[in-house]
Amino acid sequence: MPSSRTRFAIFLVFSILALLIFLPKEKISQSYHSFYGSARPHISQSKPNAAILMLIAPSRIHQATLALLNVENRFNRRLQYPYVLFTANEEEYAMITEEERQKIDWITQGRATLGTFLRSTPIVESFTGMVAVVTKDSWEIPDFYDKSRVEDSFRNIGFSSGYRSMCRFYSGFFWKQPALLEYEWLWRLDTDIEFHCDIPYDPVERMIEAGALYGFIQINEDAEWVQPSLASNVSEFLSSYYSSHSSASNAVPGVALPPVPADVNHAFVWHGMNGVEKALKGEGGNGEWTRMCMYNNFEISHRSLWESQIYTSFFEHLDNAGGFFYERWSDSPIHSFGVAMALRKDQVMQFHDMGYQHQGWAFECATIDRCTCLKEGAAADFDDQGYRWFNTSAS
Repeated sequence: MPSSRTRFAIFLVFSILALLIFLPKEKISQSYHSFYGSARPHISQSKPNAAILMLIAPSRIHQATLALLNVENRFNRRLQYPYVLFTANEEEYAMITEEERQKIDWITQGRATLGTFLRSTPIVESFTGMVAVVTKDSWEIPDFYDKSRVEDSFRNIGFSSGYRSMCRFYSGFFWKQPALLEYEWLWRLDTDIEFHCDIPYDPVERMIEAGALYGFIQINEDAEWVQPSLASNVSEFLSSYYSSHSSASNAVPGVALPPVPADVNHAFVWHGMNGVEKALKGEGGNGEWTRMCMYNNFEISHRSLWESQIYTSFFEHLDNAGGFFYERWSDSPIHSFGVAMALRKDQVMQFHDMGYQHQGWAFECATIDRCTCLKEGAAADFDDQGYRWFNTSAS
């Protein structure tokens, strides 16, 4: 006859087994909380096909290292998106020391690819086995540019050749790079950034759920004195493109956007209906341009936007006009013009809850417990009035 102690032990074992078998698994995990301080976030079984890209100058390698650490700590150690990091030329690549590469490797848990692109046989440092190669024509001044006009522009407007090459690269080439071709979603970040808030969700997944193709943080006005002929060139393109394409064009099979997208948001970049009408007639200029830009130092985009017929034709028109080096046309207004002519309002998403800051500039600090910023200083009374321009937002 078993003792009472033995009977109790047997009863306890069977009770535990019964709980494990019959209690729903959801009950067991209900009390689990992540380090973000909220309920464990849902992570879909099929993660979006996305990569984070960054252009790094050797003089900013420490800055880039801090930015990558911030990105990892705030969200990407959980999301596990790969990084593709570029340098502008062989000399800059060689200036990044082995110690600095090892730090990047450790911070990103081996998910970073580092490469350069101004040589026939690219130098590549790949922590994950991928190859980061950027084509030479993405960066150098095209041969068809008038070199004397380019030199005059450097003297009169300023800004280095490297800066202008960067603007041209992001305007018309970044998504074409071999190291990025396998990715559908492209998440650009700069080196001089900081996220003041933890991000407990996947921004790319949130965009997919909303049917958005372009995501950004902040709207600002851009300067026209460095790009005095940009708006008139954009208007010239719109008139030419719309006159040669039927407004009733349908999407081409296998392509996300039709040649002439309908119900787009021209009024984001042109003042009122009168400004839009003048722009579409080829009569728009700086007087009609709102100068409103989605600052693309943070930018999440689906490659179908850049590969669309209207955007690729738009960039070719601007590149042939020469304004990237005759003036200092910036990728931020060019992307904004492109988004306005290619997407509807509901296909664009603004994020309000990330506490994202660029170069110490003014930023939006959300009043939520997962943010370490305060609504003072650069975050005091921030309002870029993004709601005036777009219907979709994430907050």
